[in-house]
Amino acid sequence: MNARRLNALILAAALLSPALSAATRDGRNFDCYTIVVGKAASADGSVLLAHNEDDWGDNIVNVRRIPPGDYGRERNVALGRGAHYRTDGRTAGFLWIEVAPQEYSDSFVNAHGVVLVSDSCPTRETESDLTDGGIGYMLRRIVAEKARTAREAVALAGALIEQFGYRDSGRTYAVADGNEAWLLAAVRGRRWVAQRVPDDEVAILPNHMTIRRVDLGDSVRFQGSADLVSYAEARGWYDPEKDGPFDFKKAYTRPSTDLLADHNTLRHWRGLELLTGREWPIGENYPFSVKPAEKVTVERLMAILRDHHEGTPYDATDGYKTGSPNRAKFRTICTATTVTSLIASLDASRPGPLAASLWLTLGKPDTTVFLPLYGAGGALPAGFGLGPQTHDDEAFYRQHFEEAGFKAARGMLLNTRVLAVEKAVEADYGAKIEAVRKGIEILERSFLDGRSAFEAALSAQYAVNKAEALKSVDDYVAAAFDRAAEMTERLAKTLGLPSVPSH
Repeated sequence: MNARRLNALILAAALLSPALSAATRDGRNFDCYTIVVGKAASADGSVLLAHNEDDWGDNIVNVRRIPPGDYGRERNVALGRGAHYRTDGRTAGFLWIEVAPQEYSDSFVNAHGVVLVSDSCPTRETESDLTDGGIGYMLRRIVAEKARTAREAVALAGALIEQFGYRDSGRTYAVADGNEAWLLAAVRGRRWVAQRVPDDEVAILPNHMTIRRVDLGDSVRFQGSADLVSYAEARGWYDPEKDGPFDFKKAYTRPSTDLLADHNTLRHWRGLELLTGREWPIGENYPFSVKPAEKVTVERLMAILRDHHEGTPYDATDGYKTGSPNRAKFRTICTATTVTSLIASLDASRPGPLAASLWLTLGKPDTTVFLPLYGAGGALPAGFGLGPQTHDDEAFYRQHFEEAGFKAARGMLLNTRVLAVEKAVEADYGAKIEAVRKGIEILERSFLDGRSAFEAALSAQYAVNKAEALKSVDDYVAAAFDRAAEMTERLAKTLGLPSVPSH
């Protein structure tokens, strides 16, 4: 398959997927949710990133670890609509959390401990200033293959946007490593801006732009396109005399006419109240980041990613009495389209594989367990993911966008069984969720309680024998995966689902 064929493949996938195309155009249907916690705001001194990935349609959560590659020559990487990016042929290894066949939904944790996720954040930009179709799907994977730090990842992503033009309406990428975290807002065309999350604060990203005041002269806290402000003036989105200091969100975001109908406002409000412990008005003028009421833990983030506005005036199911909270009137943090959740604990001072300590669900977090995982290690258990286990652009494209064969084999994935349990719960949420929740809590508690002892032993082992330590990581992840698969089957039996062969 040549580069022209690869470009045609992605273009066809986008054009032949009405739900995907419509959702990308209007921004209503990609309701991801991200929380970023600075290292001084977390309980253990790590940078924390929590993310719910939300997508409509029949999706497959496919997780693989791709080792580093070296093509031995420079090569042109097809970007999907005609453009090509010239690279030196070397790629870092990465953990790939793929959501096929979506174009803007994959998450990455690379071998350098750089984590990359994104939220759709539509803008008012209607002009498409693109070179050969611009860049979209491939932006995050190129960054994962090349970036050694979060700051470097932001600079590379910005350079790609300026070189090729960004083809989605708008999107914010959350990028983090063991030292710092950034939010990078991309606008259709060649404008972008990024802001560093303060070490002692938390930032909430609920599918709308959150960057406000911008100072590109402060390179410690900001990066961005040089014409960000002047372009907004030229388009009539910003008038210095009338508007005062430049506000990126106000200038570039598509205005909302109804704050409650704009469900992302409620989701932003809910996160602020949960993390700060105080009341906030429903509104648009929330700050970029805030100081939490107490140091944030992984467990706290798990609870927030599972939240449905319970106990608030916006709990539209009255305690699950009138149906599933995932499909209620007011859009929630965990919602109908949530397909996977990721929490990353990043600390550059930890040795080797412990630098990126992860928790991942293979379905909605309210109906399945957070699995322990690490950014480093070998191949994952087979039930995590299908497809090539070595770097191969052509094979990656073919599998992601021509997914018929992929879907035919999806029965091998634990994600498929998790979705069956999820569907059964959704049909009668109030009656079934407690039994499922109890099974999840027992297993998840054992993972949480045993993690610190395992990591202490692993740290000591890594100092003596790195290869054996990495094998210990693989064994630990495999054992946790098997326990999760067993739990899922027990829940399926409780819910009356037919049995399937174990993973």
